[in-house]
Amino acid sequence: RGLTEDVAIVRKFLGSGLEFLLCNSFSKNFGLYGERVGSLFIACQSPEIATCVTSLAKLKIRTNYSVPPLHGARIVATILSSAELRQAWEKELAEAREAVNTAHKEFATALKDGGLERFAKPRFGLFAQLFLTDAQVSKLSDDHAVYCAPLGRINVSSLDAANAKAVANAVIAVCK
Repeated sequence: RGLTEDVAIVRKFLGSGLEFLLCNSFSKNFGLYGERVGSLFIACQSPEIATCVTSLAKLKIRTNYSVPPLHGARIVATILSSAELRQAWEKELAEAREAVNTAHKEFATALKDGGLERFAKPRFGLFAQLFLTDAQVSKLSDDHAVYCAPLGRINVSSLDAANAKAVANAVIAVCK
């Protein structure tokens, strides 16, 4: 998937005339963890509704924080407002996305080859949720030095072809 695919549903909602809220974060795709950089987009059917909703949104925002940090927001604005920087960012984002997609495919293939058909479908995103039991998650860390979040949430972005197979083999071992 890519930016065009990501925005397709938003365009569909806009075209349908629905009123909706859309929140996004720039933490992952700009590497701005801890900077609280994102946006809130509100689609309203009329300017009058938009005025009321904007007023309420500002009130809610004001009660959460008075002055958000500007550093991260300025980085995002600089990159997105420069054709050259935006093109470089989109290229880097596509390369990172492809690396994660490749890791997902390698991981899913290794799981399938090991007999775990339920995980055979490649996924997308930074994580793969395996829905392991607490005992299986403990066994992964204790017996195989594979660390994951509860229920077997694996950070796929840390895998390459070689260690995807090793992690898959550990998952196979604890699932059998």
